[in-house]
Amino acid sequence: MAPKEPPVAGDLATSAVPQPNLRFVAGDADALASWVNEQAARQAVVRENQAAASNQSLEPTDPRWVLAAHTHAQLQGTTLTPERRKRLLCVADLLGVRPFEANVIIAIVQDHARHGLPLGEAQATLALLSRPQRPRRAQWFQWMASLACAVVVTAILIAWLMG
Repeated sequence: MAPKEPPVAGDLATSAVPQPNLRFVAGDADALASWVNEQAARQAVVRENQAAASNQSLEPTDPRWVLAAHTHAQLQGTTLTPERRKRLLCVADLLGVRPFEANVIIAIVQDHARHGLPLGEAQATLALLSRPQRPRRAQWFQWMASLACAVVVTAILIAWLMG
């Protein structure tokens, strides 16, 4: 059997295949694909600019950066012993960094060390984590002030009762 030849332009109107009523206004399919790619690229630039505008570099006193610097100092090559990790998690607790975020910061620093990247390049990634609300030292200060007030009030009550 001989292969069937494709229909010629005149035969299209009479063929059984339904013809779509749509047409490209821009010209041809290549122009449309080019336009779609251009729009996608523009949207990617807009998203990147918005992310960069909200992503500010970390201050030297930022708890995320302080923990990252401590982690970098504790690394032995690219690894971290369990004892050192435990100490870093205690430092994170004092800085007000939650345990999950502390582990993410440690992982980011280790990843940069594995790839041979300087710690400074981790700032953009670290800035994606939420900033701790308040360091734990401020909470300790409040607890100590409350304890001091309680001791003073107790001493006054004892002196009044013994009085």
